[in-house]
Amino acid sequence: MRLPLAEEGRNNNTRTLGTHTYSLCLGSSAGAVDRKRACADSQSTFGSTLVSQDATTPKNNLAPAVLELVFSFFQEKRRAMRLIVAFVSTLLAAFWEPVKYTWRHLLIWLQKMITAADIKFALKHKQTLFALQRVALPGLKDIPGPVALPIFGTRWIYNKYFGRYTITKIHEAYQSMFKEYGQVIKEEAFFNYPVISTCSAQDIEKLIKFPSKFPLRPPNGIVSKYRQNTPGRYNDGGLTNEQGKAWHRLRESTTHDMVNTRVIQNLIADVNDMAIDYIAGINKLRDPDTGRVQDIIELNRKLGFESTCLLGLGCRVGFLEDELNPRVKRLSQATNCLFEALNEANYNLPLWRYFPNSTYKKLAKAEEDLYELACEYLEPALQRIEESYEPEAAQTVLIGILKRSDLDDKDKKSSIVDFVSSGMNTIGNTLSLLLYLIAKNPDAQTKLYEEINNLLEPDEPISAKYLNSARYLKACVQEYFRILPTAPQIARIVESEMVLSGYQVPEWSVVLCHTSAACKNENYFHQADKFIPERWIASEVEANPDLKVQYPFLVSPFGFQRRICPGKKFTEQMLHIFLATVVRQFEVRCEKDLELEFKFLLAPAGQLTIDFKERI
Repeated sequence: MRLPLAEEGRNNNTRTLGTHTYSLCLGSSAGAVDRKRACADSQSTFGSTLVSQDATTPKNNLAPAVLELVFSFFQEKRRAMRLIVAFVSTLLAAFWEPVKYTWRHLLIWLQKMITAADIKFALKHKQTLFALQRVALPGLKDIPGPVALPIFGTRWIYNKYFGRYTITKIHEAYQSMFKEYGQVIKEEAFFNYPVISTCSAQDIEKLIKFPSKFPLRPPNGIVSKYRQNTPGRYNDGGLTNEQGKAWHRLRESTTHDMVNTRVIQNLIADVNDMAIDYIAGINKLRDPDTGRVQDIIELNRKLGFESTCLLGLGCRVGFLEDELNPRVKRLSQATNCLFEALNEANYNLPLWRYFPNSTYKKLAKAEEDLYELACEYLEPALQRIEESYEPEAAQTVLIGILKRSDLDDKDKKSSIVDFVSSGMNTIGNTLSLLLYLIAKNPDAQTKLYEEINNLLEPDEPISAKYLNSARYLKACVQEYFRILPTAPQIARIVESEMVLSGYQVPEWSVVLCHTSAACKNENYFHQADKFIPERWIASEVEANPDLKVQYPFLVSPFGFQRRICPGKKFTEQMLHIFLATVVRQFEVRCEKDLELEFKFLLAPAGQLTIDFKERI
């Protein structure tokens, strides 16, 4: 007789595999009925983790499964044929290398009656397939989300002809989907690879606090492929794409000075000089009567390029000059092309995996230009090392990398290229969005101006002492990171099974932590849609307890854990200096609301018009 589920768990014939419980149906005359019932109950979905690369199938264990399939053929032909197709397909996916990848992801969509896990368990324990009853916990297949198509997954929702959303409005798409499906959703990338998105504070906290020596993040596939095809320049995929010990070696070797507070503070004088040039640029763009700058975005982008080169290349390259020299123009164009190619590669058909399409060629050209230009700027630093000159403050990070004996020349140059290319557009976008929020919140701007006057004399330059004391300045930048970060989500690869919002997520799943969406949740932040820097100041929270931040870890624009962006300290210091310099010089206002677009990062769409009224 067949035991109830509560009793089957105590029976010796109960087996557990992963998150699934398998109960063996007990014999006698009711066995056929029980087997048929078990077959009807055993429907499941093929997941991307069903077939293991190192799985082995003992030849002497194939007989029971094959005999069972033959026996079932005469009793239920249609279903038996489906089982045979699933069985053969699984073996192909597991052992036939040329079709392994394609079959594996095709099986996700086919949704046959059995799984590879069923087959392997049955063969291992010499049991028949139809004697297994599967009691599955809520898992990937149960997570809500858009309808997935074979091969194309859910990417069709971004198609410009019949999709619900557009690629440049990814941020709005996720807001809509979280509202429709809940705090956790499942999408499927090409070949139906599942990608989970969550905006739950509890889920994000689990991922943040997961103990990992080498945290995993999804690599950028097109960059990794290009660098694999260019072994003469690159040893690996770089700091962003490497995993495990290879990533840790690069991280320890290349970012030591970049995360050093003393080294970053030594750059304050250089950043102050850039701020003076930036103010001069604003004055050239301002209307003499109204103080209006029709579009501040281009100047902010140039500032982002200049500041990134200061840190990564150890020198000013001239982005803030009136006339850009050809080398600087080429560097700017290469960076723009790189981010365009990355956006296309992420959301269009991944044809670049199979042949060099236009997206791959665009990225390859941008990478080549960035590499060649970075090498040209490295020559003065290399000469300074050979002549044993004392490096300038701005050259500390660069020369610290070049002097590393545990890195070869390819690792050194590729690391510098990565630092420069990753920071250029990021800092420019960040400054534009920060200025917009300050311009739209005059009360906060007034408090910031009063703090600057209280801490600095009229002609006193910004110093480390001022930055350490400027609580409201830091609170304004932190509140910007909460409301409008240019990087609205953080990607992770789950290193072990965990439960997210009640769903069992298997090992090696890709999870996107939508920290920006979580920060706009009223359950997590009081008046979440308002710019309130006071929530980050302890004395203000004591006066108004409603402002207390319950989930500060949600504000993570630079990532978290050991894979946090190494440029965090420099970027924050630069934003503090430039915001204080601008507010000290001008009263800024913005009449129009800002429209946003997503191009690998969140950025202003169109022009950003700001009025800069000079203070008396």
